[in-house]
Amino acid sequence: MKSRMEIALGGRPAPAGLTLSIACPPMPAGGDVQVAEWLDNHPDARLVVIDVFAKVRGNPAPGVSAYDADYAAMTRIKRVADHYGIAVVLVHHVRKAAAEDFLATVSGTNGLAGAADAVLVLERARARADGVLHVTGRDVDETDYPLAFDPSAGAWSLLDGNAADYQMRDTRSLIIRYLRDYPGTKPKDIAAALDIDAGTVRQNCRRMETDGQLRRNPAGQYWPGDTASTAASDSSDSGDIPAVEPLSLLSLRHSTSDDQGEHQ
Repeated sequence: MKSRMEIALGGRPAPAGLTLSIACPPMPAGGDVQVAEWLDNHPDARLVVIDVFAKVRGNPAPGVSAYDADYAAMTRIKRVADHYGIAVVLVHHVRKAAAEDFLATVSGTNGLAGAADAVLVLERARARADGVLHVTGRDVDETDYPLAFDPSAGAWSLLDGNAADYQMRDTRSLIIRYLRDYPGTKPKDIAAALDIDAGTVRQNCRRMETDGQLRRNPAGQYWPGDTASTAASDSSDSGDIPAVEPLSLLSLRHSTSDDQGEHQ
């Protein structure tokens, strides 16, 4: 905690109103009461961050379903937030498995997302600097924000453009990495291997060919544009193909580094 604060503050003093606590009982055992008592003693407080929520969620009571237990745990915190008119941010884990709906990546049951006013899912593959922040909620527009992480400042910054543009570029990254391992593959087979929509793969392959990132033969097989291949060169009269452009390291929507690694 100390080292992270030093990075985030960059030599500046910590805000006077910042309070750090390293212990809190589970919500069913009085955790919400402890937070409420702290708020009583700090009437100017505007934000409470609980990191991580799993540490204070508590275990479900016997005979209570997982959904009801998750919803009840969230309701305890929401009741405190509503009573004091503050924001409570719960840091929570996501599943490793991919999901079409980003809400389904939230670890636990739908009771957690269902009870929250807003859900923000930050998706970033391992060892990558860029990410996408998916946002939805009762009083906010559902949207995605492309972000970049600066480790020297310990902070995220908003990237220009929309998330779809960066996700498209990452689809290209996945395709070209796959073709380096399996050159001479057709789009439908690439799509099946990477679990990506076949139409999206075909569109990206055509654009990547136009940009010189891929080469195609008359049979519709693709090779990386910087790979010397007799079969691939049949589709081009010139061997002077531009080098592959740097590709975004942004993770593909709803995919994880573990999922991608299965296709190496």
